[in-house]
Amino acid sequence: AAQNPGSSRVLRLEVPVLALGPSTALAFDWLEAQAGELPRVLFANRAGDLILAGAGAAHIREEVVDGIGASPLTPDRPPCPVPELAACTHGRIRYIGGMRFDAADPRARAAGAEWEPFGRACWVLPRVELVVAEAERAPPRIAHGTESTYDGSETVSSCPSTPSSAAEGDSSWRLAPGAALAVQMRWRATECAADGNAAWAAELRRALAALDRVKPIGTRVRYMGHMVSRSEQVPQEDFEAKVRDALKAFESGLLRKVVLARHVLLDLSKRIDPVVLMRHVAGHVHKRHYLFLLERTPDAAFVSLTPERLCRVHGAEIWTEAVAGTWPIADFKRLGEAALLASSEKHSGEHQVVADYIRNLLDSVSQDIKVCDTHILKLRDLVHIKQSYHAIARLSGASGKDDQRISPLALTQFFCEHMSPTPAVGGIPLDLARDFIRESEDWDRGLYAAPCGILSSHGSELVVAIRSCLVRRGSELHVYGGAGMVPGSNPAEEFAEISLKMRQFTEAFPEAPSVPRGLDIATLAALPNINTLWATLVVEECVRLGVKSFVICAGSRSTPLVVAVARHPHASAVVDHDERGGAFFALGWAKATRAPVAIIVTSGTAVANLLPGVVEAAQSHVPLLLLTADRPSELRDTGANQTITQPGIFGAHVRWAKDMPCPTTEVPAHALLSDVDLAVAHASGALADHPGPVHLNFAFRENLAPDKGAVRGCPERSSAWDSAYAGTSQVCRWLRDPTPWSNYVPPSRVVGPGPVLGELVAASQNNARVVLLAGSLGSTGDALLVEDIAQRLGAAVFADITSGLRQRACTVHYADQLLHCPLLAGDLLQVDVLIHVGGPLCSARLNGFAKSAAANMHVRVAQAPGRYDQDHMATHHMPCTLQALAEALTEAGLPLRQAPPPFWKRLSDAAAEALEPYLMQSQDFTEPFVAHAVSRLLRPGGHLQISSSMPIRDLDFFARPYADGFSPPVPPMANRGASGIDGVISTAAGFCRGAEEATTLIIGDVSAIHDLNALQQLSGPDAPPLTIVLVNNGGGGIFDFLPIAQHTDVLRKFFSEPHEVNFGAACEAFGVPYTLCQTASEFEAAYGRSQWRDAIGPRVI
Repeated sequence: AAQNPGSSRVLRLEVPVLALGPSTALAFDWLEAQAGELPRVLFANRAGDLILAGAGAAHIREEVVDGIGASPLTPDRPPCPVPELAACTHGRIRYIGGMRFDAADPRARAAGAEWEPFGRACWVLPRVELVVAEAERAPPRIAHGTESTYDGSETVSSCPSTPSSAAEGDSSWRLAPGAALAVQMRWRATECAADGNAAWAAELRRALAALDRVKPIGTRVRYMGHMVSRSEQVPQEDFEAKVRDALKAFESGLLRKVVLARHVLLDLSKRIDPVVLMRHVAGHVHKRHYLFLLERTPDAAFVSLTPERLCRVHGAEIWTEAVAGTWPIADFKRLGEAALLASSEKHSGEHQVVADYIRNLLDSVSQDIKVCDTHILKLRDLVHIKQSYHAIARLSGASGKDDQRISPLALTQFFCEHMSPTPAVGGIPLDLARDFIRESEDWDRGLYAAPCGILSSHGSELVVAIRSCLVRRGSELHVYGGAGMVPGSNPAEEFAEISLKMRQFTEAFPEAPSVPRGLDIATLAALPNINTLWATLVVEECVRLGVKSFVICAGSRSTPLVVAVARHPHASAVVDHDERGGAFFALGWAKATRAPVAIIVTSGTAVANLLPGVVEAAQSHVPLLLLTADRPSELRDTGANQTITQPGIFGAHVRWAKDMPCPTTEVPAHALLSDVDLAVAHASGALADHPGPVHLNFAFRENLAPDKGAVRGCPERSSAWDSAYAGTSQVCRWLRDPTPWSNYVPPSRVVGPGPVLGELVAASQNNARVVLLAGSLGSTGDALLVEDIAQRLGAAVFADITSGLRQRACTVHYADQLLHCPLLAGDLLQVDVLIHVGGPLCSARLNGFAKSAAANMHVRVAQAPGRYDQDHMATHHMPCTLQALAEALTEAGLPLRQAPPPFWKRLSDAAAEALEPYLMQSQDFTEPFVAHAVSRLLRPGGHLQISSSMPIRDLDFFARPYADGFSPPVPPMANRGASGIDGVISTAAGFCRGAEEATTLIIGDVSAIHDLNALQQLSGPDAPPLTIVLVNNGGGGIFDFLPIAQHTDVLRKFFSEPHEVNFGAACEAFGVPYTLCQTASEFEAAYGRSQWRDAIGPRVI
């Protein structure tokens, strides 16, 4: 709470909420659910550790645009209008917004009609705000492409070449615990107490009403439509003429640089939610971008995904950067960084102009400046020259006051006035460049390339809002992009450069497809044959059900399904050359998205190759939709080519299967839709909380391709079909409503009162000795729920490495090693209640403890129905979700308690004191060292995939126990359903694709040999950013720990499987970067580099 200048008062109330970690996904989900609650705003910084989403407004600081000379800039009308905030205002009270590109220009033109809703400036104090992830950090050190704290050692210095790692205690990587939902109020107090009380009461009513309107996150199918038309508002010949005018201005000495922009208008087939637009575009650009959204009215929203910061101010500290000079990413890959920087005097000169301007500006407010070496900033399609700066403002500077430091808001205003526009988006000299732009461009830039971001009394973070678009009337996208002109610029090349900068928007929407996607009776009736019709209906229904991810293993018989996926604008497809690997890729993709993924294969052994992945999906409860093509009935059991018995091929490993008839008008279309609905319901667990694979086997006759006319191979027959089939009342109903034909309501997940729950509550209330065994968990949310359950029961947590809890404070660290002590094993350690949640445990010692402890009450909690009790020790089976159990314990009145209990806490700490220094100091290059190093160097919140056999055991035994307590628990993933060592690389690649975030896989050499062809998924420009740590010990090392190791005559040849595979050559064949490490220090350096936030692309170490 605070009282601001002008007697306004502001109050923020917030509560923590359960969040899924430092991701924009939750912010997008929540903000999308608040559609219609305006204004909506979003800000996410490049590091992803500060993500804010707001709906509604407690206050809007805005100012209209009057045009040139209408209202001169005065102290009452400053050049850069920002909200008034008292110095004592809490730093979490933040405005989100921005000001026009020409806000500081006294000769600015009147705003274009499209920009009028935003005024000259618009800053929003959100009424309701969701903070998804927030940094609790000291300002980070300056490094290659990062920022720096000032240590006062020298005036100007170069940057170190490597950032410090999280493992070394760098608090700059720390994330706040969870997320928060806040409501904010602002009202004006008056000298009359009654009036002030009335104002407060009215504001309180408005805030409560806003909270009542907050909508929960829901699952919706997002139809974005397609691009109807695209028009250049600045024709290429006109743009190139302006570039030539600029070149003349350079020759005359009038200008040194000027930035000219283009304006492209996209018309979409339907309205689009700007949040959905940002989400879609953000999924197609690299993660090094700020995200900014300001939706002012239903018909006006501004979206920017920019890589460029204007300034960050924290107290008296300032961070800014010079970003200029652009090449296609292909040039960087071809030449490398050093050669690229030296390849163009034009680009280097353009960057130097900007860098000199920023340095001179910083000199005017600071004597303490640190400058990072110039380096290449790598984006998805482009690279830029970048140089970062950190400065400490002098006691006197922009404000002219000697008795106090410049306030953060004053520093922000200073930079907005003198760096907006920056030379990178305006030019040099600034005033003359603005005049040239105004004369050359007959359209309004508005917020394009303007300062936008967040402001608080403690500081600000503003971006240069390039890579942006204005969404007008829901279906008009005004896309903007510019390029810097300097002596030597080539007009055609500058036009092409801007096209690359715009492509994240201009290529985000498919053009009107050859088969119209606005499905109606006429569209269906025009399809060339019944195969194409059925496949179109199947894929459309899948998308409506949320199955939008498809793995394609192409073959002739599956052509109808493949064509339907390829032509659906909302289907996302990956092609895999190998059906066995494709099934595992789909498995990983489904694990990451926690939604069904479909895989399409042709007939014959292609179907049989799916079996290993299907078995793992069934055992791990992962939803897969197997869409297999088959020969028609007349070709079965005839010896026909590529024909096997496919119905029932997966046996008990699928939740449901159906052998579909050949497409025919004899089967109603809505019956086909109903089959798809039932299949997805079984796969997703909507019927019995038992997700897993489902098999739909489609028999197809010719024509397989979308061709009409004569049937291939039987010219006397026609592929024509009765169009009345697509005009039934049921099909018409389905076409009118963009929802699935039928919906399945999931079963109730409430744990009601009963003897099991009662006994658990009584045990906790009586301080019983409770141990909770946490097996593999599927998500951060599940891990947090297990923490909650353990704390309410007062339980000691023994956690498997795949639970995500091994580095949490609630866990008994080094439990496996502690149980090696006979005093703590078996019946000597008395346990009253033992609860097992999640999947199976990797550790044989923990499994043995669970068996020998012989607890009076042994509860097995599993969401899926069935028996998950390998030693037959469970006294109670609870088929329920973790959410339901946590809610039941809460409703029973159990409070949160310290976890683990003091006895186990002391043992855990003692074990850590003895073991951790040894593991940290050891430089022996061993498998335990690699496991410990990966757990230590993995970036907080990073994803980890672990192969079966030795890697998972090494991680389970040697992983670093303590991590940053502010990081959310992210369970590592492993194929522990059937615990096979095949398909591991494919699974990890699929997971990385689905998560759209950097992932590490640690795998052994034999497992890698099983799946070497999966390296094909890691080649090419769109390869997922997967880092593979391949531990090559020359064979199957796990057998050295099994009884067969005593029989040396057969051990090496038949079990250890010695090999001489050259993994480097294999990586080279697939074009995957490869690093060979032969010492501990080499590995730490190589893997540490892979965890930098600017590390991109796949690699094998």
